[in-house]
Amino acid sequence: TVAALVVANAAGSVADPETGVLYGELFQGRVEYPEGRVHEAARRRLAETAALSAPPPLNTTLAVVVTDADLSKAQAQKLAGTAHDGIARAVRPVHLLNDGDTVFTLATGVRPLDPERPLALNDVLAAGADMVTRAIVRAVRAAESVDGPGGAWPSYEELYGGR
Repeated sequence: TVAALVVANAAGSVADPETGVLYGELFQGRVEYPEGRVHEAARRRLAETAALSAPPPLNTTLAVVVTDADLSKAQAQKLAGTAHDGIARAVRPVHLLNDGDTVFTLATGVRPLDPERPLALNDVLAAGADMVTRAIVRAVRAAESVDGPGGAWPSYEELYGGR
């Protein structure tokens, strides 16, 4: 069992500027392209917002990947490193100098890895990256618009609606 929880505030974009589709949805196989008029309205709104607001100097995407697998310290570290691929699937560009992207791993140790399958950890590693990608999509879709010292930034749902 593998799960992820993410706080997404990346310096890069989570949406393709040409289509408005969330990058992370491309990996989930559930792509629904917004109507052209909706996307053009969203692009105009973002351009207006950017002209009135200063981009924040520091950003980060934080993730926690949790598994019930019995992992060694080295295996947990490998899972955290592989889960970073989930961020790379959902944010472009990723891991910039003003990003503090970090993934932590927690393992309860309840389920031992199958000793008959020496590569059993690969399933956990792949799931970790997948769960981080999905969690970023959920975080972006759940986010609310913000009006603060850095400006007034609309949420993805405000721009594109609950497609």
